[in-house]
Amino acid sequence: MRKGSVEENDDARLSLPTLPDAQALLKVLEQFEAYRKALKKQPLSPHTRRAYETRLQHFLGFLGSRLEEYPEALTNNHARDYVARDYKQYLKVSIKSSPQTVNAYLTAIDSFYTFLGLGKAKATREELPNLAPQALTAKEHKEFLRAVERCKRPRDRAIATLLLNTALRISECKDLNLDDVLFTERKGLLKIRNGKGAAYREVPLNSASRCALQEWLIERKSKFPKSRDDAFFLSNRGSRLSTDGIDHTVRRIAESAGLQGVSSHTLRHTCLTNLIRHGADVVLVAQIGGHKKLETTMRYSLATHSDREEALEQLPSNRIGGQC
Repeated sequence: MRKGSVEENDDARLSLPTLPDAQALLKVLEQFEAYRKALKKQPLSPHTRRAYETRLQHFLGFLGSRLEEYPEALTNNHARDYVARDYKQYLKVSIKSSPQTVNAYLTAIDSFYTFLGLGKAKATREELPNLAPQALTAKEHKEFLRAVERCKRPRDRAIATLLLNTALRISECKDLNLDDVLFTERKGLLKIRNGKGAAYREVPLNSASRCALQEWLIERKSKFPKSRDDAFFLSNRGSRLSTDGIDHTVRRIAESAGLQGVSSHTLRHTCLTNLIRHGADVVLVAQIGGHKKLETTMRYSLATHSDREEALEQLPSNRIGGQC
């Protein structure tokens, strides 16, 4: 992955506006703290959770400095829409945020307003380039696989290999139980009992996945011989590994390869992108990924930013006199 996405760079540039009288914001801050507690119960990666909190803090800072103008912004639907639209303009004009960042902040606001029971704000999203979901490039993929090979922990190797070869969502990986993972030397199968929308699906296990999972099962039995937990992946304490633990594992392996911003979701995108680009039938890929709509799967056939860069680099040079 590229070192620091556009969105991450914009996040770093955004500074929280100075807040007015703290007492005037007490109720707002209490609601924010309640939202944070609710957010911890959601199946989100630590990175996503931190991003939501940071973006919402910035929005509440914007709102706090304008409470006289929007006194009912957190209790009235119309005031909710007005402040969301004005905040969108603030991001675009005053801070010059990218369209991706503007949309990310609006998504965080929608999450907060939904928690408050007001529903999503009526603020249109910015139009984005029609690009494929961000996946590892061929070079990054090779570097990541080498990092997985260097990793000394069988459990961590199994997690990374499984996500990269099955397109599991992080919550689906966490929910796997021992009897959901079936394999022999030649064949294997995952049973996803509670996918997105509570949907059930089965995903075959290729040889790389079967080998990595077998190594982990050997260590699991040796390290936790008396464990009564049915979870397939266990933490160091012998309990079910959390989504945070899974995401941290992936990021740690990626960072050891010099790759920044790689999450468990990146590995899912990489798996589905590779399937599409190697000619797999779109219906088959949709089944593997657990997509209800083929339109979702078709996004993986779109060009990436790297594809566009490479295409332009391949143009015959029209410069005279060699290198610039």
